[in-house]
Amino acid sequence: MGNTKKFWKILLLVFTGIFIIGGIIYMAFPFTNQEWLTSPLSLLRPESAIKRDLLRITPIGTSKEDVIAVAQEREWEIMWVRDTAGYFMNRGRVCDGLNPFSYAAGEAYEVGTQSIRIHLGMVNLPPLGVYVCVYYAFDDDSKLIDIAIRRP
Repeated sequence: MGNTKKFWKILLLVFTGIFIIGGIIYMAFPFTNQEWLTSPLSLLRPESAIKRDLLRITPIGTSKEDVIAVAQEREWEIMWVRDTAGYFMNRGRVCDGLNPFSYAAGEAYEVGTQSIRIHLGMVNLPPLGVYVCVYYAFDDDSKLIDIAIRRP
């Protein structure tokens, strides 16, 4: 009788451990939980982590049409689609808006020949909320060449 109780206790501990580990894995890896990718908590992660997860969904070489389809499927807000201009970088950061010289210092350069800006979500940090955007750059053949994340 003592061995049976011991067996059930061990079995309960094993299943509890599996359940806890499974939950941690589910929450830790956005590719297993797509809502997590654009949750406010996930958007607080480093830009490199967000970029890595987005590149899993839309890898380099993905067509512009497929990126738009993914954004629509996931209900991400497409801010603009440019067929004649890439996005602009300045000192390692994405310049905001259509003005490539929106930063006072440094020289801006264009990434790609076409681009899309997508609003992933908003992180409410006092005193203001911060929008998190992803900029997709495409080559002349409308194939993805780079992604940049911007949190103003």
